[in-house]
Amino acid sequence: MKTQQITQNQLMLFFILYFFSTLVGFGASHLIYLSQYDSVLVLCISALAGIILAFFVIKLAMRRPNEFFTHYGKEIFPSWIHIPIMVIFFISLLQISALILREYEDFIVQTYLPKTPNWAVGCMFGIVVAVTARLGFENLFRIAQGLFYLVIFANIGNMIFIGKELQWERWMAFVTNHSGQGIFVGSYATASFFGEIIILLFLFPYLTQKHKTFKSIIWAAIFSVIFIASNIIWLLLLFGPNLSSHLTYPMLEMIRYIRIADFIQNLDHLLISIWATTVFIKITVLFTISLQISAHLFRLKDHRPLTFSLTAVIIALSLNMGSGTAEIQNLFTQSWSTFSYFIESIPLLYLIMDTIKQSLKKKSNKKLKES
Repeated sequence: MKTQQITQNQLMLFFILYFFSTLVGFGASHLIYLSQYDSVLVLCISALAGIILAFFVIKLAMRRPNEFFTHYGKEIFPSWIHIPIMVIFFISLLQISALILREYEDFIVQTYLPKTPNWAVGCMFGIVVAVTARLGFENLFRIAQGLFYLVIFANIGNMIFIGKELQWERWMAFVTNHSGQGIFVGSYATASFFGEIIILLFLFPYLTQKHKTFKSIIWAAIFSVIFIASNIIWLLLLFGPNLSSHLTYPMLEMIRYIRIADFIQNLDHLLISIWATTVFIKITVLFTISLQISAHLFRLKDHRPLTFSLTAVIIALSLNMGSGTAEIQNLFTQSWSTFSYFIESIPLLYLIMDTIKQSLKKKSNKKLKES
């Protein structure tokens, strides 16, 4: 399998899109509901938590920079522990892919195709994901690199044209309205999204200039916060916290405020199509990592034979994940963050165990030399 295919620039731009896509599209109302005007502070705290976790993940990966975690994990924990953990990662990544796919299905059906069944949208989107996953990580990150600039231009244009509709007198609330509980609860819920940085562990063998990875992650986190926070601020200034938190898709409602002269009354179709591509990139990368794990577990040289069968699995999971949007949102508010923290803490256990083993090995070698 080829390695050294993803540049640091591609990695940084990908993670900006990765965090931006779902936090802005699906998570904005929930974040505002929990944290109100503290949402920007919550984003900063959550991004910092993601950076700290990335530091430890990179430290573990740098010990065997050209090996896959699925393989070298057996050197740290016994196979009877490591293999079940890899199965947990495999199922979790499939589940996350299916969950995001379900959110996208509900969005499209409720907003644009009300008479279309979810399975039709899921199948169409799933086929695109499967075909793209067969191309491999290198092409995926190239797509993300090209898409990034389009997303940024669309985001800046959206903010410029919405500016005249904002209630600027609400600015003072960002200084005066604070809640310790809102900051804690919001940070607990949002940090789990930035904690998904652990996927870096599975991408590491593909990276060039591995020593610059932590720097790339820091910049990705900073720009992610800037782009996400700018949209959250605009939402709060336009709708206020109460209305924003009760809209299912507040970003869509904000986009619909755009008016450019008399001949362009609504740009939501164009901007939503650009945003939907970022969701597609996120699902495809998560799905491709799960394919990689399954191929390694079954000792296959290529993951592509598994692509379409596992695509059918995520489509089926997405359709059976809940009865509606309310139940999916309930999953996020009740248990998703706790589940995410359990998964995201696993690399830390590997790092601790590997550190202990290396320390014992050094002591043993030192005693042998002395004797």
